[in-house]
Amino acid sequence: MELEKVSLVDEAYEKIKQKICDFELVPGTAISDFILSKELGMSRTPIRMALQKIENDGLIRDGGAGQSYYVCEITEADIIDLFNARRGIELSALLLAMDERRVTEENLERLRWINQRMEEVNKQGNVKQQFNYDQKFHDELVLLSGNTRIIRFHNSLLLQLTRMRALSYLERSYQDKAYRDHAQVIHMIESGDRDGAIHALWEHIDSTRENYISLLTNKLNGDSFGVLSFTMKHDPQ
Repeated sequence: MELEKVSLVDEAYEKIKQKICDFELVPGTAISDFILSKELGMSRTPIRMALQKIENDGLIRDGGAGQSYYVCEITEADIIDLFNARRGIELSALLLAMDERRVTEENLERLRWINQRMEEVNKQGNVKQQFNYDQKFHDELVLLSGNTRIIRFHNSLLLQLTRMRALSYLERSYQDKAYRDHAQVIHMIESGDRDGAIHALWEHIDSTRENYISLLTNKLNGDSFGVLSFTMKHDPQ
């Protein structure tokens, strides 16, 4: 019975998390465990336990005594905080990888392949797959560090960053820029230029942060979440 409860909590966690990351539950929305129990076909107990886990992930907030959970808003302060944390983690990972000569030709080939696939699926108009390869590229850079704590810190930010980075769907030109930025990082790593690689990655993360702030300020409205939700669900795989 206990294992069954854990399984239901995990199932509820994954499904609710996906609803949030796919913007089916948009920022600011109140979350009803009663409605979710009906939608997911399970009791409210595993739903509530799953919501506690999602709160720990930073995707929802508790409204206070006797109130619902709410999907966290996306604010300029959130973008700045998360991207500054991301910069610290990724730059530290790349520094370790290059200083300790952890980057092999096989690693470089993997980065080239991911970036090439990212460009290919973007040209095909498959923005969701492009998004996935974009994330894979940065995941690979962090893994190169071989540092378990850096990797854990990176993973702890992924859900919040993934939801936020989905804003790039609202501006397709950002997809091409990301590919070119990645190519520059790879080129500098290949050349053994430690400072150049760090600078290229730093510039990429900081310019991306500013782009997202611009999207939040100039393009994000009520209709935007509908566009994002449709894209998440209907983009070809």
